[in-house]
Amino acid sequence: MFREFHYQVRGRGHARDGTRGQDRTAFLSRGGVQVLCLSDGAGSATHSEFGAQALVDAGCKLMIERFFEFETSGDGVQLKLGIVRHLLGRLDEVATRLAVGVGDLAATFLAVAVSGNRFLVVHVGDGVVGYVKSGHLRVASGPDNSEFVNQTTFLTSERAVVGVRILRGSLDDVSGFVLMSDGTAASLYNARSNELAPACAKLVEWLGFAPSHKVRYPSHVKQLRRFVDTRIRPATKDDCSIGILARPLRAADHRA
Repeated sequence: MFREFHYQVRGRGHARDGTRGQDRTAFLSRGGVQVLCLSDGAGSATHSEFGAQALVDAGCKLMIERFFEFETSGDGVQLKLGIVRHLLGRLDEVATRLAVGVGDLAATFLAVAVSGNRFLVVHVGDGVVGYVKSGHLRVASGPDNSEFVNQTTFLTSERAVVGVRILRGSLDDVSGFVLMSDGTAASLYNARSNELAPACAKLVEWLGFAPSHKVRYPSHVKQLRRFVDTRIRPATKDDCSIGILARPLRAADHRA
């Protein structure tokens, strides 16, 4: 089983304006399946933080319940349609409760699910999903920014189904995954070279070496949050969110 860490922090721009943060993250583990989800609410949507929260909650449950169906599906189009329709259905419920339009809940969606020796990645919009395999950093899915850096696809967009990226594969030699919003990507991803910053591998390793015993406020969680607060957040005005899955490591696994 993988260890997990997820965290979101309100951006300096929102803090300055006194507005709410719009990034959300969530994790769920059940029945041998682990799911980590991240969503970045659209700055132009009035209630996007509610949409982002609904997406990470519904996304985690969906991937848990249907991982094996999704992971083995041979019909990519129907798979994308099924995921988008399910998540939009949840957004419809939230929009009705808040008496707003679904477009007011616009947000991106990133998810990584793992079980046994298989993984499933789902990505709509900007942000980045990366992983470490055989000690090397790789980008599983980069940002969908169309022609412009400040434009992307949201779950509520007309082209959402077309924009869905789904990747499936073996966990052989994979030591961890990193999900990040575009605010975090400003520090941990090079858009020109389509490469992750070396710090991503360090974060996966850091989490991998975290103690396995349960404590109320683990020191590694404090350290990872401090890294986001002091190294990532100051580099952008945007909200910053990150999610990490890492295989447990022992001291003997440490690379010199």
